[in-house]
Amino acid sequence: MLRRKWLLLLTTTALLLPLASILIVKKIWTIPEFASDEWIATTEEKIINVANNLPVASDNSVMDDKLKNVMGELIAQNRLAMQKEYRTALVIGNSKYKLATELANPINDATDIANSLRKLGFEVTLLKDADLRQMEQAIDNFNRNLRQGGTGLFYYAGHGTQVDGENYLIPIDARLEREQDVRYESLPVGKLLNVMEDASNDVNIIILDACRNNPFGRKWRSLQRGLAPLTQTVKGTLIAYATSPGKTALDGEGRNSPYTTALLQHMKTPNLDVEQMFKQVRADVLKQTGGKQTPWESSSLVGSFAFNAVGGNNVATSAGKSSPLPTSTTPITTPAASPITSLVITPSPTLSPTAGTRTAYFTQPPSLLKASTTYNRVSEPGAVYYFTINLPENAGEPLQKITIQQREGLEYIRFQLDKSIAFEGTESQEGQKLELKDISSDQKTQTVSIAFNPPVSPGKKITIGLQARQNPQFDGVYLFGVTAFPQGEKSHSQFLGFGRLHFYRRN
Repeated sequence: MLRRKWLLLLTTTALLLPLASILIVKKIWTIPEFASDEWIATTEEKIINVANNLPVASDNSVMDDKLKNVMGELIAQNRLAMQKEYRTALVIGNSKYKLATELANPINDATDIANSLRKLGFEVTLLKDADLRQMEQAIDNFNRNLRQGGTGLFYYAGHGTQVDGENYLIPIDARLEREQDVRYESLPVGKLLNVMEDASNDVNIIILDACRNNPFGRKWRSLQRGLAPLTQTVKGTLIAYATSPGKTALDGEGRNSPYTTALLQHMKTPNLDVEQMFKQVRADVLKQTGGKQTPWESSSLVGSFAFNAVGGNNVATSAGKSSPLPTSTTPITTPAASPITSLVITPSPTLSPTAGTRTAYFTQPPSLLKASTTYNRVSEPGAVYYFTINLPENAGEPLQKITIQQREGLEYIRFQLDKSIAFEGTESQEGQKLELKDISSDQKTQTVSIAFNPPVSPGKKITIGLQARQNPQFDGVYLFGVTAFPQGEKSHSQFLGFGRLHFYRRN
């Protein structure tokens, strides 16, 4: 009898200790309603069954195999319960544009989506009316959260546009006088994809309610409506658009856009697989807009995921894996996982010739630290202009090229390109020399281009030196815009800021 009580105590302890640990860290893991009544009842029933069916051991050296199996099952189930998936989300809503028409619903849409995701167990960062710097900083923080594993979700409501087949999300402070300004003033969706690819999570979801009519495009020579189909694919990622490529979405007359209204309705459906959920969203939007708006998705998911997984089916699974938590109800059957495909609901648009080429982005962009000159008197010959750049450890890609463009000044400054130099470190602490190639100058755009051979690896601070034929004859401030390009056959440039040099007349 004493042995039987001891075994019962051991079994109960093995079951309750992990549960207690989960409850303690519940707030940290953002686990809502983990210990549901159904789960607790099922677990209690198992404990009672173990207690009532404990065998009487014939000796004190061997525990009955049946008891071992039952205890092992209980312990394994609780261990898997403790490994409940981590869910993180970045939600951005931009409404109050400074140089464009204000949108009515994105702030409402983002706020309601954020609240819904929190109830569904996501750790949510909500950004409202964000400028470019705030959006880029949020993406950097999101990248760190994604590295914890689990499921990542990005939602954006606001203005978006496409340029040359690339999609961009427009911050509220964007100045888009020309089409070329988009890459410097907006956030590329490709950068977000690179962040998710870098994290290598099983499930990543991107939702873009950003296909509203582009007010900036009226000033551009060419105007492409809506967003473009993404040619870059990342395994384990579902990308959802409010409408099909090249089309515009409605902002809506109520609190939310038609697309977000449908999302909020169907995200809370219990145990509804995410791909099936978006089909129901599409049906609702088609009905609500009279067929004028057709939501569209591209999916490379290889497992199953439900926003509102109940009855223990709350862990995102890879293909072939089953949900680990016990339940007394009949399991919900989800469609079998299919190979990686691109699901296009509308007729497939024509892709660009570079559709198979991956665009390279910096995960964490470089930064311009300093600009200086050896001589700052006007008309001084042979002065060297130094530009110091930091390439962070988590840049994601090596640095392949730098362009330096004179943006402001009363006189165009010419350089002796054959005397250009680059080295690790700063002007005052010069390190190893860097080899340069393809140094060129475009007088029409007043731009010097410098390529590195080999490209510069992340985690380095470098300085570029350009020797001027002579300093300008006119005094004042001269601004030089510095842009970095990651290594790749097709790369997205990252504007780093302006180097400011001030030239003075002799006293």
